[in-house]
Amino acid sequence: MQEIPLTAKFLADAARLRTGNRFHSEITALARHIGASWREIMLANISYDLALAYIGCSTMLVPTSDGPVLARNMDWWPEEVLAQTSYLMRYYREGRLAFANAGWPGSTGAVTGLSGRGFAIALNAVLSEEGPNRTGYPVLLHIRRVLEDARDFEDAVERLSKITLAAPALFSVVGTQNHQRVVVERSPKRAAIRQEESGKVLIATNDYRLLFKPQTHEITEIYQTTCNRFDVLTRLTQNHDPDAPTDDATLLYLLSDPDVIQQITAQHVIMRPMTGDVRLFVPRRLLPSKGAP
Repeated sequence: MQEIPLTAKFLADAARLRTGNRFHSEITALARHIGASWREIMLANISYDLALAYIGCSTMLVPTSDGPVLARNMDWWPEEVLAQTSYLMRYYREGRLAFANAGWPGSTGAVTGLSGRGFAIALNAVLSEEGPNRTGYPVLLHIRRVLEDARDFEDAVERLSKITLAAPALFSVVGTQNHQRVVVERSPKRAAIRQEESGKVLIATNDYRLLFKPQTHEITEIYQTTCNRFDVLTRLTQNHDPDAPTDDATLLYLLSDPDVIQQITAQHVIMRPMTGDVRLFVPRRLLPSKGAP
């Protein structure tokens, strides 16, 4: 809250109106539980739209003999707090998995999630020359409702492509079949869908590849290294065999490469929609020194 300017607090009311009160009861319940105002909880859940310069991420959409895998680094500041409070939360409805959220207690919105309907979504930050759109739908809350509402992979891609967003974003989406792997490149009002050649690993970092020309930015290290991380992951996966299984250790090795992992990498997440499996890891260096596993 110390990082959010006082002038931004009115945006909590605007976000409540923009989302049609969909999340208000959940947010007010959280606020009562932790002794905060509902506006503070809402601002935390629209933090992506307010603080793009602090958010990075590197994501791979990997075809395998066991179906596609989404593996990603979640780069977000403050990394120690986010790593040490990370939880994998599973939401059930009538005894069945609705969605899983690799996030934090109180995170109504989602950054990385898997739907019980056979698809997974990961957000990567990107800067657009169009800038933010304050009347658009908050990005993290939109991911949450797509995870809950979309019927399948195709419907999820359409929902991520069509709506006006509050901020630019890159959405990596995988389904249960290897051809169901796309990156939806978004400015607040425009969209382009990027697909890789059959058998190739599809990669997203923090720059556009279709919607606008790829470029780095001097704002933070995340945007200075985006093209390099893209190139490194492309090189490391160029001999990938899509007809063989790929285990978690191999994926974590790639995500932990010194030219890929960042100082603010707070999570590693691996999701397999075909089996409904999702695993959350945090870098060991960010754990408390005493009693760390």
